[in-house]
Amino acid sequence: MRQRGGLIAVGASLAMALIGLVFVALPGSLFGVLGFLVLLISVPVLPMLGVPAVSSNSAYVLAFFLSMVLWFAIGHICALRATRRAVAGWPEWIREVRPFAIGIWVGALLSLAISTVVLGAL
Repeated sequence: MRQRGGLIAVGASLAMALIGLVFVALPGSLFGVLGFLVLLISVPVLPMLGVPAVSSNSAYVLAFFLSMVLWFAIGHICALRATRRAVAGWPEWIREVRPFAIGIWVGALLSLAISTVVLGAL
């Protein structure tokens, strides 16, 4: 678990990003909104770089790599924390990752909401 904790977190984020990209590619505004929210959850650095207000390829690429580094660090740290116990498995790792992931997701959604209010879209 110590060697794979970060990779599992990155893999889960990549899987969610692929689901979000599929939703964005489907026709309809509902799929577009759902796809963007799923992408925001899997790539939480997007609002920090100004996406969706700034739609440059470099912003998307930088957000992707920074988010993968973030998820790897969180997964690795949580793997180290979970293996402090005598008996540790993936359920303990999930228990360690869950609060960090929820905090990251809430922060990303709040930053998007704040930028929406500041830019006057509401």
